[in-house]
Amino acid sequence: MIEKRMGRLYAAFGLTVSLLLAGEARAAQVTYQIVVNTSSLKTTPGSGYLDFEFNPGVGSDAGSATLSAFTTNGTLTTPAAPAGAVSGSLPGTVTISNTNALNEYTPGFVYGSFFDIFVTLNIPTVSGTATGGNSFTLDVEDSGFNPLLSSSFPALEIDLSTLGSPTITNNAGSAISITKTPEPATFGLVGMALAAALLGRRFPFLSRSRAI
Repeated sequence: MIEKRMGRLYAAFGLTVSLLLAGEARAAQVTYQIVVNTSSLKTTPGSGYLDFEFNPGVGSDAGSATLSAFTTNGTLTTPAAPAGAVSGSLPGTVTISNTNALNEYTPGFVYGSFFDIFVTLNIPTVSGTATGGNSFTLDVEDSGFNPLLSSSFPALEIDLSTLGSPTITNNAGSAISITKTPEPATFGLVGMALAAALLGRRFPFLSRSRAI
């Protein structure tokens, strides 16, 4: 009986370790939810472009930005021709890599009062020779590609340093809200705590000394 219970314990422990390792393997990714207030643009100019870019710094390692879960009460229209390494289209999933000096996705947009998007940045493993990080930028523009929410390009910039730590520059003030989502490892730690609590309740002998 003891061996059977210990087998279950080892299986649960193995699952927890697997969760933590999976989280660690994905620790090079960081996801942000970005909410943009465009209510001031509904009538003037009324329409324009959303400009998403992911570009390399000097000597940067390979990386990517994935756009997903796009919601809005505005309307997406015909995009401008993409530049560089871009695949997919909104409202689906878009991946922008840093293969070229300029990698840009620019969908046309009739402005509503907001749009909401999740951006997952694949922070590269630094090779040791990189001297500059990758940059993700978001801008809200008129039909002539002129910035609307800030005095200059871009409205929002996220820089990934050669150490993989993001630096956020919000030039649009209160018009943009950006929130980091929980790290994958956090879910692994929660899973381990829950597993330990459940095992302790189901098998009380695990939580106290007992002679065999």
